Amino acid sequence: MTGIFLNFSPRGGHKNSPQPGGRGWSLRKFPWKRIGLLLFLAAAVGWLLPAQALGTSLLVILILAILFEFASANIRKFSPDDKDLLFLTLLLVLMLVVTKASLAVIPLIGQALPEIPSSAYVYGIGIAAGAMLVRIVLNSETALVFSLVASTFAGWLLESSFFFSVYFFIGSIVGAHSVGFCEDRTILVKAGVKVGLVNVLMILCQNLIGETGIVSEVGFNLLFGFLGGVVAAIVVLGVVPIVEWVFRYTTNIKLLELANMNHPLLKRMILEAPGTYHHSIVVSTLVESAARSVKANPLLARVSAYYHDIGKINKPLYFVENQGRNENKHDKLAPSMSSLILISHVKDGLELAREYKLGRKISNIIQQHHGTSLISYFYQRAKEQENPEFESVDEGAYRYHGPKPQTKEAGLVLLADAVEAASRTLLQPTAAHLQGLVQRIINTIFTDGQLDECELTLKDLHQIAKSFNPILAGIHHQRIDYPMPAARESAGKKRNNGDFHKQPAKTGRDRHPEDKKSGEEDLRRLGL
Repeated sequence: MTGIFLNFSPRGGHKNSPQPGGRGWSLRKFPWKRIGLLLFLAAAVGWLLPAQALGTSLLVILILAILFEFASANIRKFSPDDKDLLFLTLLLVLMLVVTKASLAVIPLIGQALPEIPSSAYVYGIGIAAGAMLVRIVLNSETALVFSLVASTFAGWLLESSFFFSVYFFIGSIVGAHSVGFCEDRTILVKAGVKVGLVNVLMILCQNLIGETGIVSEVGFNLLFGFLGGVVAAIVVLGVVPIVEWVFRYTTNIKLLELANMNHPLLKRMILEAPGTYHHSIVVSTLVESAARSVKANPLLARVSAYYHDIGKINKPLYFVENQGRNENKHDKLAPSMSSLILISHVKDGLELAREYKLGRKISNIIQQHHGTSLISYFYQRAKEQENPEFESVDEGAYRYHGPKPQTKEAGLVLLADAVEAASRTLLQPTAAHLQGLVQRIINTIFTDGQLDECELTLKDLHQIAKSFNPILAGIHHQRIDYPMPAARESAGKKRNNGDFHKQPAKTGRDRHPEDKKSGEEDLRRLGL
């Protein structure tokens, strides 16, 4: 048992085991918080079952320790930190207390309404609300583990009923699956109806297996089983804002609020860094389409793309999309200083994310959207100016600090950011050129190892490229030169007889010589 406790770590690794060449295990690394939460949960369950308090507490410790160790080591997305474990523990204890309290209140209600059998009320206990809430604020893997624990303990409280453990577990799984991408309240209501219908089927199966039960009693059981699912959804609907506020979680409902274009941070970007704002909007369109093709969270991807470059607000004119035809400020700076300014926009973005309370998910993507990629343009400039006799250029000083993308959504933002920026440098952005550019950029990022730590596969990268191509082709489409009406043409000729000189309309492919030069320079800057 001691070994299980010592191996508790946020990602299931053996964080506290001795390392080669290190000092081994230390007292500071002991997971005191997690041991405290485990003992608190065991004591709570023991208090709910006072007749077997000691044995119950020990069994709870054994079950949870082994289950946590197994899930951490074998379920990829099951990696709760201390805050998540506190939330899960409090939620589980609260649900078990509500279950125990319901058993105490049911006889009193039965006396007031004798026509309804007391056993029917048990089917209406909304254990599925816990799994639905965990799925909304964390992920499906954690909701699965939570469903198993909560349903087991709830069935234990209900006189060790195996059927009710299965009943609550199936309802919890259905509820958690139904709120996977909860973007509005109607999804919660539909999830509650689904849980209610599954509860009804479970109760029918129970009666068919047992072949017992009065028709009226079965009818009440079915009614309360259905209401149990609906009540669970209503409870989640009211509790989600409280959980967001107390634990600072970023749910899909919170993301919808951040997607509002009237958000103060987006308004600042429009006024202070309009080029970055336009770039972010295009990137959001790319990542949302790609997220749907690889089964990532499209809402999280889109909203993260809105804010991924907010750090550029502090020094907007040092980024090419905000310069226009003005003087490039990097021409007067050393390459090392230019790279430092570019790298700093990630740190500045994290500070703004904390100031405006964007949440951990978006902050993580802001931090990871460049990974550890190389700023090749300024690195090459530094190599050209290098004097090997005095000093050598450190490549690490020209790389972003990372970390590399850890999720699909972060990987998509990295890819879309690079592809959109590179597409602006093409002198002839035809469909074929754009398709080749997308493939080249994705291959470069992949071979650089920037996607090693996220869940994107080679098949996903193929789907991402397919989703990027039509959007970029639509953005860079060619416009025709509309003919001038006859009346305006004659008026124009009269003006041309004077001091006015009529200029032919430029097509979408006509460019100023300075634009061509800057386009070639941007291609070099992107390493193409």
